[in-house]
Amino acid sequence: VLREVLLHRLGDLGRGLGPDLDELLATLLDGDDATGVLLLDLLRVTLVALEDLRDRYRRTVLGLTWIIFSFALFVGVKVLVFGQLAAVSAAEFGLFVTLGFGLWTYINAMVMDACTAYIHSRPWILGTATPYPVFLLQAVLRNWMIFSLILLVMAAALYWKPTPWTATMLWAIPALGMYLLSSLWLAAILAPLCARYRDFYHAVQTGMRLIFFATPILWMPASSGKLALIAQLNPISHFVAIVREPLMYDRVPVDSWMLVLLMNAIGLVAGVLVYTTTRRRVPHWV
Repeated sequence: VLREVLLHRLGDLGRGLGPDLDELLATLLDGDDATGVLLLDLLRVTLVALEDLRDRYRRTVLGLTWIIFSFALFVGVKVLVFGQLAAVSAAEFGLFVTLGFGLWTYINAMVMDACTAYIHSRPWILGTATPYPVFLLQAVLRNWMIFSLILLVMAAALYWKPTPWTATMLWAIPALGMYLLSSLWLAAILAPLCARYRDFYHAVQTGMRLIFFATPILWMPASSGKLALIAQLNPISHFVAIVREPLMYDRVPVDSWMLVLLMNAIGLVAGVLVYTTTRRRVPHWV
């Protein structure tokens, strides 16, 4: 009976696995029933996220390489245009923009996808008994797949790092873990809110466009003055700083870390509360 339930959960994606499906199911079913169902739901999330990416670039020549190409081209143009105004070397400014814009690309895409996680999953929500966290995890995983390709460009840009390579750079790894954690509670909060209030999506979209210019990506913040104040008041600046500062300048921004940890703590509590109070109403909203 459980095998049939699992096959139903996978649907067409399960049939796409081919002859490996039976072996996979047998392995997963070695544990208890609840564990098997959970693992298959996670597998379905992964497969759906991959299928979403394939659909975006289906029948294109470059395929997923378009993600790397478009990002690198955009950064190159921005460095060429705005590099003339920077007070630092072209190499340092280029790395500054590459890291900053790479991180912003993920943050912006994750926020917008979180808003539509339930809306775009309307057929699944109304037609199946799939747990709602699956749709939230699908949005997170899809964006991390794209982000992983952008990280390749960011890693290559470190060739122009202005300071020596040190162990401090490893602080970027737990910082990226904060991005993953933030993505979960963001999806839990924004998905039901945007499903209930459709204008909220457009408000968030407009807000993110404005925040882009208030984030030190194309401009370098000074130690004092209006730009420094803008950077300090912008929470996304701190998310960018906990990754970019260790990679570029071998320093750990303690103040930014404290703020990010506080935001994640508050966000997790808010995410749990929003999810538990709205999950029964989601089918009526989508």
